[in-house]
Amino acid sequence: MPNRSALPAAADTHPDDSPASLAAPRWARIATALKGRILAGEWASGTAIAAESALAEHYGVALGTMRAAIQALVDQGLLERVHGRGTFVRGALTGATMARFFRFGDAGSEIPESRIVSLRTLAAPAEIAAQLGLAAGTPVLRLLRQRGWEGKVRLLETIWLPAALFSELATLKPAEFAPLLYPMYAERYGITVSRAIDDLRFARLGAREATQLGLPEGHPALAVNRVAFDLAGRRVEFRQTLGNADDFHYRAEVR
Repeated sequence: MPNRSALPAAADTHPDDSPASLAAPRWARIATALKGRILAGEWASGTAIAAESALAEHYGVALGTMRAAIQALVDQGLLERVHGRGTFVRGALTGATMARFFRFGDAGSEIPESRIVSLRTLAAPAEIAAQLGLAAGTPVLRLLRQRGWEGKVRLLETIWLPAALFSELATLKPAEFAPLLYPMYAERYGITVSRAIDDLRFARLGAREATQLGLPEGHPALAVNRVAFDLAGRRVEFRQTLGNADDFHYRAEVR
């Protein structure tokens, strides 16, 4: 198994020396080179990169220059510093489940039951294409999923994925899907969801959604729209989640 903390290959000692690149600060050129290595998989998600001092020596720059380059990638969300341990390629999102917006008693802290109801390849409607940064009509996968706790369906999800990135998903049977999709994306496709933007609003359940949740039509619902991004900043998932508004609960500490 290759050493993921090893230094880049010697060919990377001198980043892009094109005239346009030479106009950029040295730290910015090194940051671009390191980003390319990370996205190429030289340092896997969740693993440490080489020490700053070793990288500075490798690139022939002052330690301050290397720190500026690494800080730029930290600011971009590609790397994260862990005090006393080093600098790591950001891993997949954890602790960002939709359940954090709801309270289902003690069941809300458990990994939810997951059932894929439908999986289809479609031409992206204009609204969905815009959320994924695609042209309207681009092939996408649409997953309809139910998530439950203690045997009761609590959340309904419609998940849209670019077919070009996840084409093999279309060949899977519902039982082959893991309860948590982000680790599955990373393991099967090498796609690490490193950040997401959640947009919350209140709505009312239509007849179909109400039936699945065991609630009356028109009952208040919490609707969460999420756009998820990979390490390269690509939009890799658009997720629409519906749940009972009576279960809504969110707590945040602001300092």
